[in-house]
Amino acid sequence: MSVRTMAGFLFDLHGVIADSWQYHLASWRAIAAELQIPWTTHLSDILPGMSREASLATILASAQQQDRLSPSEFTAMTDHENALYRQFVAEITPANRLPGITAFLDELVSAGYPIALASASTNAPAEIHHLGLDAYFTKIVPAGSLAQSKPAPDVYLAAAKLINQDPRDCVAFEDTVTGVRAAKLAGCFTIGINQQPLEHADAMVARTQDLSLATVRRAHDRQGLSVDSL
Repeated sequence: MSVRTMAGFLFDLHGVIADSWQYHLASWRAIAAELQIPWTTHLSDILPGMSREASLATILASAQQQDRLSPSEFTAMTDHENALYRQFVAEITPANRLPGITAFLDELVSAGYPIALASASTNAPAEIHHLGLDAYFTKIVPAGSLAQSKPAPDVYLAAAKLINQDPRDCVAFEDTVTGVRAAKLAGCFTIGINQQPLEHADAMVARTQDLSLATVRRAHDRQGLSVDSL
């Protein structure tokens, strides 16, 4: 492994910055009920991190109904889910920030590290605003500009570009297998945040409150990488 620096930090949103996947799952459960497709714990496990289109396709496939909707009906249903989710977004407040995230972001800002949001959600700017985090996340990937969603690396490549860094010199934070795959394909040093191991993550923490700059540096160093002194 070549020696890389640690020059920037890239964050997923749902499950990393805020406890908002519950709202996406609630809206998708409503969609599944409308389609009369049984909801399963498997869907709850695999949908986080997927794009809206991939989520609907997965729900349909779970009932062997991949060809049920015409292209126009498919788009109308994803738009419907987005409308449901936006109702939840309007209710998000700073209280939805996950524990320890604000302190960790303050550490990174104080140390002079650039930060970007690597979310595939078109609602990300509105969510960041409702969370009161606009001052931290001035760099947000425009999700509508991405050719492919996670697990493709596009969002992380774009996020690294926003902060003028090589993605191989960036640390990414993800809470799903899909997200970890995307960050790793982009070349990022990837920290998983989950109580269960996430395949291919370079390091793991169980909870967001376990994050600190010292913890990240130790994990980075254990991989035989060098750390910039800012």
